[in-house]
Amino acid sequence: MSQVDPPEEIRVHVENLQNALPVDQDRVIRLVRFVLEKEQRFGEISVCFVDDEAIARLHGEYLGDPTPTDVITFPLSEEDSRPLDGEIVISSGAAIRQAQEHLSTPLTELHLYVVHGLLHLTGFDDLTEADAQKMEAAQEAYLGAWIALYGPFTD
Repeated sequence: MSQVDPPEEIRVHVENLQNALPVDQDRVIRLVRFVLEKEQRFGEISVCFVDDEAIARLHGEYLGDPTPTDVITFPLSEEDSRPLDGEIVISSGAAIRQAQEHLSTPLTELHLYVVHGLLHLTGFDDLTEADAQKMEAAQEAYLGAWIALYGPFTD
């Protein structure tokens, strides 16, 4: 009898440490799984929603910039490794501010950051204009496909 490898799994942990926006943890988990399945990746992802103060602290500690930002990713596995392992920290304050700028809703912006963080963990980057355009196109495609299937994110 031959040994069978365990099925590839996507494990998602969601923590909400902010009060500015409601977070539907089940929907976030489904979105993470949706994107990773499309990227043909599996592993363990943690998503944490925080306020501006918390993300500014992390931004300063790990990236040397003590100002608030929208999303920070922490890859916990080697690039292109299987399984994928990483953490995504997202600022609700940034989502609220940038939603107005992007003519969007805060919850749509918040979920865009989930997709953005996942794409960083799967190997996308946005340091050059060309890479940023590829990443933005992938973000919009995934978010658009999600909304077409499951409906918009409503505040």
